[in-house]
Amino acid sequence: MTGVDGATDDVWEVLGTARAIRRFSDEPVDGTTLRRCLEAATWAPSGGNAQHWRFIVLDSPEMRAVVQQAADLALKVIEPIYGMSRPAADDRSRNARRNRATYELHDSAGRRTSVLFVAYHNEWAPDFLQGASIFPAVQNFYLAARAQGLGACPTSWAGYDGEPLLRQAIGIPAEWVLAGHVVVGWPLGHHGPVRRRPVNDVVFRNGWDADRADIVYGAGARPEPKT
Repeated sequence: MTGVDGATDDVWEVLGTARAIRRFSDEPVDGTTLRRCLEAATWAPSGGNAQHWRFIVLDSPEMRAVVQQAADLALKVIEPIYGMSRPAADDRSRNARRNRATYELHDSAGRRTSVLFVAYHNEWAPDFLQGASIFPAVQNFYLAARAQGLGACPTSWAGYDGEPLLRQAIGIPAEWVLAGHVVVGWPLGHHGPVRRRPVNDVVFRNGWDADRADIVYGAGARPEPKT
């Protein structure tokens, strides 16, 4: 059932409408709602149930200022990668609307609450495999935000040149990996539906299907710029 504020207890609606939200109101996220998202993150599976993760809420003026610096640095990296530029005021194309929201997210980074997900780096498993023990927590947080009517957007601000900034400002030891960063807030606009490839395009059965393995961006499938 969907509430008037966009909250819903229908898991299928949550999954099907949890698209990235890049435009937020200035209404603060209350502690109870944020804590439910963080609790959902702790329910995620991890290898051996080790739970080698920590979730760092960034909402003080000082930390928000650092997040803004990280966002500014990330924008300089992704602009040439995706051929992005600030759209003209009269451009109402889909691409312009998406880019406008992306720029708004970066420009307002210092006014938002966000959560940094860090994972302990061990020496006996490949890095990509270790990600399976932290990324489900990121997803749980993200979906719990959607279920409560919040908007959320994963970003790359903890990567690129933003990583050393955040690591130093927070005091994160070297053996902990900055694995994910999610901005969260009350959305301007509405949720979903998500735009994804048809399931038959991406599911193989009992073997590799070379005819359907090429990475070709089709209509509705081109990835959005990482924020």
